[in-house]
Amino acid sequence: MLNKSRVVFLLFLFIFMMSCDKKESQEKKKNSENIQNKAAQENIFSNNSIEKIIETFSKKSKDNKISIGDFEKLAYENKNYYYAKIHSKGDAIYALDYSGISATSIFLKVGKVDGANLAIIENMVINLIQVSDENIKEAEARAIYTKILANLGDKELSSLLTYTNGITYGIQIDSVTSEFIFYARESETENTVTSIQNLNFKNNDEKNTKVAVNLK
Repeated sequence: MLNKSRVVFLLFLFIFMMSCDKKESQEKKKNSENIQNKAAQENIFSNNSIEKIIETFSKKSKDNKISIGDFEKLAYENKNYYYAKIHSKGDAIYALDYSGISATSIFLKVGKVDGANLAIIENMVINLIQVSDENIKEAEARAIYTKILANLGDKELSSLLTYTNGITYGIQIDSVTSEFIFYARESETENTVTSIQNLNFKNNDEKNTKVAVNLK
């Protein structure tokens, strides 16, 4: 039979081993969560370089069967932008503004929205949402867009949604011109305002066209 001291020792050893296993399990769980969080952050557009965002635009647009041109750099009023024309919709562009090497917002601008182009505009919006966060699948992106549309104001025709990934998505439609804007931006504070005004880019006929965008 085991004496009392040996029983106590074995009991202590058992408790110590259980404690070590629990600690190791917690550390593995924590490391796994850190890796997942890091991967999630890397999929958010604002955490990546301009080159990576443009690369993602090219990949996602190809996957979603949206033909876009090459991104061109534009400097306007001491701000930097990149934009690309959307071939399937002559009056539409994707664009992004940035500070340093990171983008602060990306947006879709369509000259006029009407009943005939709602479907194609929706597909272009879904594409932008998936570019903003590469973890978002098509069905989830459509759900985000549907929720934003459902919250459109009757007079201002604008709506905002800060999603679980920390990105603010928004829509703005000009009631007079029917100009359509959809955007994704960093969510720093509720009062953050991104303004992109009078962007100049060249159409295929090399004539300058102005794009007025106010994101609130």
